[in-house]
Amino acid sequence: LTWERNQVDILLMEGIEFTCPWTKKKIKSGADYDLDHIIPVSLYPINELWNLVPADPNFNSHVKRNRLPTYEKLIGAQPYFEMVYHHYGLSKSLSRALQEDASLRFSTITSNTPQFTANLSLSVVNLVNIFAESRN
Repeated sequence: LTWERNQVDILLMEGIEFTCPWTKKKIKSGADYDLDHIIPVSLYPINELWNLVPADPNFNSHVKRNRLPTYEKLIGAQPYFEMVYHHYGLSKSLSRALQEDASLRFSTITSNTPQFTANLSLSVVNLVNIFAESRN
C-alpha cells in the first residue's frame, strides 16, 4: 500500500480533503488516516484502488477491522466513495490505476464518461453487498 498511500498523501498536500465514509471525519493534510479496504483483505486479498479509501484510523482499527459493512452503512458511504474516486481522478497516476482496476473488476463501467465515479461507487456497494449476502 506504500504507492497508494504516497499518492493520497500528495493529494492531501495539494489541499484535497477526504472524508471518512464511515465516520464522516475530515481527513486533511497532516491528519492521521488509514487506507481502508472496503472489502477486508481477509476476504479479498487484492489492493485494487476502488477498494481502498482514506478512513478514520481509530474506526478502521477498532470498529470495522476485518468486517464487511452493513448494507445501511454502505448506502450512507456511497457518496463518500464517489467523492474519493473523484479525488483519485485528480491525480494522473491514481486516475489511471483506478480506471484499470475498475475495468478489470466491473466490466459494465466505462471510465471515460462523466458518470464514471457515480457508477463505480454504486457497483462497489453492490459488490460488497453480494460478498455480505454470500457470507450470510
